Amino acid sequence: MRILEIVSGVTACGATVHTLQIAAELHRRGNAITLMGKPGAWVLKQARARGVHTLESRMKRLPLRDLLGAARFVREQEIEVLLAHMSGANNFAVWLSRLAKVPAVLRAHAHTIHFHWRMAHHIIAVSEQTRRYHITHNLVPPSRISTVHGFVDPARLVVPDKGVRHAVRAELGLSPLDFVVGVIGNILPRKGQIYLVRALPQVVARYPQVHVLLVGVTHPLRYGEQIRREAERLGVSQHLLWLGERKDVPRLLQAIDLYALPTLNDMLPMALLEAMWAQRPILATHAGGIPEAITDGVEGWLVRPRDPDALARAMIEIIENPDERTRRAQNAHQRVLESFSVQTQVAKIEAILQQVAEQFRR
Repeated sequence: MRILEIVSGVTACGATVHTLQIAAELHRRGNAITLMGKPGAWVLKQARARGVHTLESRMKRLPLRDLLGAARFVREQEIEVLLAHMSGANNFAVWLSRLAKVPAVLRAHAHTIHFHWRMAHHIIAVSEQTRRYHITHNLVPPSRISTVHGFVDPARLVVPDKGVRHAVRAELGLSPLDFVVGVIGNILPRKGQIYLVRALPQVVARYPQVHVLLVGVTHPLRYGEQIRREAERLGVSQHLLWLGERKDVPRLLQAIDLYALPTLNDMLPMALLEAMWAQRPILATHAGGIPEAITDGVEGWLVRPRDPDALARAMIEIIENPDERTRRAQNAHQRVLESFSVQTQVAKIEAILQQVAEQFRR
């Protein structure tokens, strides 16, 4: 199948990493895949290194130069279907679809209200909750939206260095006896990091060896300042380590004792699936698409969003029950292997693209 995959993100993030993994797997499966991105985008450099053909475009609708150039490429290469990720690419893809007379499939990574969802020939949601959102709020016909959950690529997560746990802790000034909580993902208000900070006083009063790693880009900056002020007010600033954006998340996962996701709403974060694969115990909220991967009491601990007391109780239970931590972490690892591998999920995406292309030709 001849596919043009389009992504508008410039830096590395969950959506662009997934885009890259989809392109690489579609290429491995024998498809003629071209990945379109913005000039200098991280994903294009990575794709070229994996043998995937790439194409640069600013993806501006006006003036028409970018759309006309892309339409010419689609016709010359006899592209059968478009697959787009992220708002800018989704918008560009639906107009390109009309101009070049080729079907557009959009992957829904977020809950947004846009006209392009209704213009798509099909939508692939990353969770059932996301699918329901677009049916309800964007009035997408149920027959035109499918769910294919996110996935992990084990090759990206393998850390061959057996001493990495102690090495990373030494780099961060942490001891082997510290209990380290990793909060991995961009620091945004909807991710709820401030509620975990509010849970800390109860936890460190009993277990002062607890430290929290905050990993990711802070946006807006005032939210980071709010967290810092709250931590200082509560007397737990010394228990927070702000690491910013990191390129070595697989190493960090090996150094933590607990992965925490205190989010208010989320689709199905890639960082969560990666932590499950790495057999890290999971503490998350019963929000968004998370319960589609984690069952409370089986693969991890789920609590209500915006509830510092519930987070504190769960953290204390987790610290005090190492055998239960291990059991649930092993269950989470098995769940990822069975349901969230890159091979199985991309095969589902490929089948949808094939079906959409065939229906369009009729």
